[in-house]
Amino acid sequence: MHGTFVGRSRISKNWLFAPPLRRAPAWAVTIASIAIPTLIRLDMTPGVDDQTCTIFCPFVLATSILCGWRYAAVVTVATAIACNTLLMGVPYKFHFTRAEIEGIGTYVAYSAFLITVVGLFRAAASRSLRQAGAKGNEKGVVFSLDGGEAWASWYGVEAPVRLGPRDQVVQMMEDFIKQVELGKKFERNGSTRQAD
Repeated sequence: MHGTFVGRSRISKNWLFAPPLRRAPAWAVTIASIAIPTLIRLDMTPGVDDQTCTIFCPFVLATSILCGWRYAAVVTVATAIACNTLLMGVPYKFHFTRAEIEGIGTYVAYSAFLITVVGLFRAAASRSLRQAGAKGNEKGVVFSLDGGEAWASWYGVEAPVRLGPRDQVVQMMEDFIKQVELGKKFERNGSTRQAD
């Protein structure tokens, strides 16, 4: 077999292809991304202006990069609510004037744009390097385990391909090997019959 199976790899350290944080650490970053800018903004002069929610944008971007789009969407919604109820006009009350709705709408649209750009960048980077690796690398495939997930990559190519949970991938590989052996058996039987 041309592949190898190696232990912990640098896959999780490569933020270009996948968010490095999952589960509890991702939730911790999400909560911090809501609380920190809210506290900073509460210390500033209140009022309705175009920049009321601006302080939250870098935290949405950081959450998108570190944790992924789902967590960044949670930060966007939670901070939009915090911005509307705490920072605009009278605190602890929803505000629905045209200026406030436009400000929140602009913030949500900008946050969605940031999240989308991060997602598209990761998809494009991963796809282009995966295609480069698939163009006939004679050295074979490297199989890696990282955080209970199985990955495949090619020598000289940085983009790994996530295969799925380890146990599920092992079962799929065993099934694949059985299919290959069965195919070889059918080929042998077919070529023997043609010779007769």
